[in-house]
Amino acid sequence: MLAAPRWACWRSEGIRMAEAPGPLAGLRVVEIAAGTAVAYCGQLLAQAGAGIVRVEPPEGDDVRLRGPFPGDRFGLDDGGMHRVLNGGKRSVAADTRSEGAATVEALVAGCDLLLSSHQAESALPLGDPEELARRFPGVTYVSVSPFGATGPYASYRADSQIIEALSGFSYVTGNPDREPLAMGVDIADYFAGVNGYIAATAALLDGGRGFVDVSSLESLALADDHTLAVYAGTGAIRRRYYSRVLIAYPMDVLPCKDGAIAFIMQANSAPPLAELIGRPELAEAPILAAMRERVLNWRDFDALILPWLAERTSDEVLERARELRLPFGPVLRATELLENKHLEVRGFFDPPPGGARTLGPPFRLSETPMRSGAPPRLGASHGEPLPAPAESLAASTGPACTKDP
Repeated sequence: MLAAPRWACWRSEGIRMAEAPGPLAGLRVVEIAAGTAVAYCGQLLAQAGAGIVRVEPPEGDDVRLRGPFPGDRFGLDDGGMHRVLNGGKRSVAADTRSEGAATVEALVAGCDLLLSSHQAESALPLGDPEELARRFPGVTYVSVSPFGATGPYASYRADSQIIEALSGFSYVTGNPDREPLAMGVDIADYFAGVNGYIAATAALLDGGRGFVDVSSLESLALADDHTLAVYAGTGAIRRRYYSRVLIAYPMDVLPCKDGAIAFIMQANSAPPLAELIGRPELAEAPILAAMRERVLNWRDFDALILPWLAERTSDEVLERARELRLPFGPVLRATELLENKHLEVRGFFDPPPGGARTLGPPFRLSETPMRSGAPPRLGASHGEPLPAPAESLAASTGPACTKDP
């Protein structure tokens, strides 16, 4: 069970916060591999300082095997998904369905929190939370699955694209005269992973123990505010309309000479936009100044703006837009994201010792810093005990906590 908050005693003892343990230091977690959502939930717990032992099959799990791999050469410890989702964890390779079951049972018996899916194949009763609680009293069990542990879909398998379709996201994505489109990234897995992290910490703050049931479908369905708000407010079903927010235009990505930019207009954007395109006489023209006019006659708006954008690079547009305080933004590739100066200054890039630059924790805590760690080699921690209650990610990947002189 999570101990009482530590930040007050750290502060009173003069411990430097840059070297303080994470907020979940001392929490012992066993993660039985069960897909991307579970892995991302575990990643967030690890960045918060929890000691994570990840149990995966002897041949590696789907996240580790999926790649992509440097130079297209397969390597159990080199895949991109593994590097992104498993930083700061330990790895135990065991077949939880047979000879490895005793090893996993011993790990779970000594942990505070078990993270997996009720659908995971295991000799442990992951699909029976009551039996699991009887065998492991005091352990909080967090299950992250496509549809949750109850209901007619409980046993169904699904990936993010299916969840996107069922949650209504696909229906409103794409052109109105074409079939719906997928998002292009597995957003359902990450929404579910975040909700798993939030639910896990809430359960621990409530004293631990019990069963936490997280559904990817419910996590994503609640994230589409416009579709649900339109129906709740008017009874109308929002239709697909070029992947746009229907109540405003432009809130879109528009092409320019060397790529594209995110192009947004606010209530007071018409005068600076008119100046941007060299047409100050249009500052009060309805096609720029009236939201309804822009929404209904968006093709006329595009006919005015797109030729100007086509003659200028994104850097040229964005530099002038910043001067005029227009809310435009670049559309970044992965390499550009990893070189972003704003994120660098904020300390978002938190490379593990000896590792390449990767994306760090998604939020900052002033008193108990979040940190990233290196991904583990498959089975590297086999036979090792669970982290001691006082051990933390900070202790294993960063300097030890000390008192100020």
